[in-house]
Amino acid sequence: MKNPDSQLADRQDPLRPIYREDPTKAISYKEVRTLYAGETDAVHGRVVPTGFPEVAWDYGIDDKVGGFDDLPNPGHMLCAALAACMDSTVRMIADRLGVRIERLEVEVSGDADVRGCLAISRSVRPGFRQMKCKLTLVLDPSVDPQAGAMLVAQAEKLCVTLDTLRNGTPLTVDFAVAGSA
Repeated sequence: MKNPDSQLADRQDPLRPIYREDPTKAISYKEVRTLYAGETDAVHGRVVPTGFPEVAWDYGIDDKVGGFDDLPNPGHMLCAALAACMDSTVRMIADRLGVRIERLEVEVSGDADVRGCLAISRSVRPGFRQMKCKLTLVLDPSVDPQAGAMLVAQAEKLCVTLDTLRNGTPLTVDFAVAGSA
């Protein structure tokens, strides 16, 4: 089933044959940067997404690892990325299917044992131990229950950030260290 009034479909449908013909055109590149030049303390910083010069995300560090817990920390940003991706995925699929959403709330939580990042115990990894993603979705009462079930199944299948966290992604780290003589 397809929503004939979907503006999203009008934007996506012309892209599909282009990506089928040339899969390299379907690659979406993302980049963010931080820059520390000695003007802030060790527990605050700023992330700037490339291509959006007016946008910056300030962050702080959790008090459990010596920060002040006065700004969202990188763990919050990871949870926010999943929440935003899941929210937008649900809404885009609903738009394509013509399913009217009355209310959508995505709540993401996770926890980390900070002994890992403080190098207190080699047996404790520094990453999240677990994460939970809870969706509260209220559909228009006229929505066919099968359409609602399809929406939920497709959202879980197509959410980029959820897939990345569940399946992992190859990641390289390249340190370029310069010292003074």
